[in-house]
Amino acid sequence: MGRNKKKLVQDNRRGGKRDTDFESDGDTVIQECTSASAQLGSKSLNHLLEQLYEKRGSTRESALSSIIQRSSLGCQYQFCEKNFSELLYQCLKSFKRGSNKESCLAVEALGLLAITIGCGENSHELYKEASPVLSEALKTESQSKKLKLILDSLAIITFVGGNELDETERAMQSIWDFMHSRAESKESQSAAVFSWSFLLSSMDSWSISYKHWQGAIPFFKNLLEQDHEPTLIGARQALGLILELGCLEKFEGDTSTTEETNVKDILKVNSSILYSIDDRVPEICVKVGKQILKVDALPQQIQLNFLKRLLGSGFVVHMKENELLHDVFKFKPEKQRSSRELYVAERDMAAIKLFVPDVRREENFQRIHKSQNSIFVKARTQIRNKNRDIKGEEQWCSGD
Repeated sequence: MGRNKKKLVQDNRRGGKRDTDFESDGDTVIQECTSASAQLGSKSLNHLLEQLYEKRGSTRESALSSIIQRSSLGCQYQFCEKNFSELLYQCLKSFKRGSNKESCLAVEALGLLAITIGCGENSHELYKEASPVLSEALKTESQSKKLKLILDSLAIITFVGGNELDETERAMQSIWDFMHSRAESKESQSAAVFSWSFLLSSMDSWSISYKHWQGAIPFFKNLLEQDHEPTLIGARQALGLILELGCLEKFEGDTSTTEETNVKDILKVNSSILYSIDDRVPEICVKVGKQILKVDALPQQIQLNFLKRLLGSGFVVHMKENELLHDVFKFKPEKQRSSRELYVAERDMAAIKLFVPDVRREENFQRIHKSQNSIFVKARTQIRNKNRDIKGEEQWCSGD
């Protein structure tokens, strides 16, 4: 996917299956999205983009609201790709200079822009331009609703566009500092816990620093004593993820003894949601049209719940159309073949084998496998672009 340090596919772990745990009916959601799209009026996305330059704030607010709704209900990849720079800098301008309402809409639009464009040069530019602005805003903003939007957008922008390990850690550190400084605001603190865990879910245990997150286990254990339900859920989720990563020494406090048994006991007592009696994570199933998306690893479940919350009723449509989500969850949507189809275009796959000596494996892994300029990333990008062109040819041939 062209991203460093992101392990979007976690090791498959067998879990207890909940046969009836279907999150939504895909056909119903699509009907709702279609109905909502029809209510947006006849304004084209290009016209809405033009309105972001209007002097009247209410016009910009209306345009941002419509762009957000359309981006939530369907993957507007071509529009976002073609107009990426304009969308990015107009949203940043609205966020910094607009009214509170316009600022909230702008930061939400930035998060959806990251989800839509997926990994690549544009998403990295989005990270570089937006992340410092959003991190700085966490230090000064006081309104809880806006803070939640900032935290969500900072997390998803970093998740998609933060190519280097230190880029992810930098965003996590901003969220971590905010989490500790806003203890009086339970809503904001719980939102920070979810965003921090979402970014942690994308990391490998070997890449996590020993110095950044010392004291995380005691901190989240203390949050379990709160009477705020979202905070409790977030703390349980964070502790479960830390336990899943298997490197508790990187998250312990000033104790020299391992806290693994203690954390397991706490989770068993406080959360039957995360683990079943046999210490397995129950599988989550989501209906996507006629297919079933199954997620049985806790890191991916955290990613699933976070993205579902951001996309709302449009999640199922994005799961069908959005290549970023396909890569994250290794989901391959079924293609509906038309009777008028003349041919099936051939798609390319590439495999590259490199020998990396064990003695230098860790230091070379980042450069060879994750760097934005690596041959893996370039090959994947070329194939993805070619397949996107082929998809257009298939639609043309089928008369769609």
